[in-house]
Amino acid sequence: MQTIGFLYNVQHDCPLAKCTGSGKEPLMQERVESSLFKTYIEHKPIERFIINTHAFHNAHRLRAALERSLVVPIPLFPLEVRKAKHTEIAHSLRATIKAKGEARTAQKKKEAITLAEKTGSVIPKKRMRSEIEPEADDIEMATQA
Repeated sequence: MQTIGFLYNVQHDCPLAKCTGSGKEPLMQERVESSLFKTYIEHKPIERFIINTHAFHNAHRLRAALERSLVVPIPLFPLEVRKAKHTEIAHSLRATIKAKGEARTAQKKKEAITLAEKTGSVIPKKRMRSEIEPEADDIEMATQA
């Protein structure tokens, strides 16, 4: 008797089997077949499956059970251009983030101006401390207390 080490999900390898979306079945409308058809993928038989090892919480057990050649990571870019690609992607990401931030700031200013125009109020400017002078009534109240 064997014990189950862990459960996993495998997916059919459609690109290798060359499965196509050529299947058709009529749509049912109130238990009657309509003249409309729904297409579906017709899977071809193949004894090869895909296991996404990065989707498991217990991937370490799967890697221990399979050969290293089956679970070795495949780099997105070759080693000689990896650093250059990383720098290129980082620059484009920084430019995108900067543009979004500037657009967001411009949008907030535009909304504030629109709101001020609708309400008829003027957007107050920030005053400096030297511009703020205590009124005479406030000084008298402070001295009386």
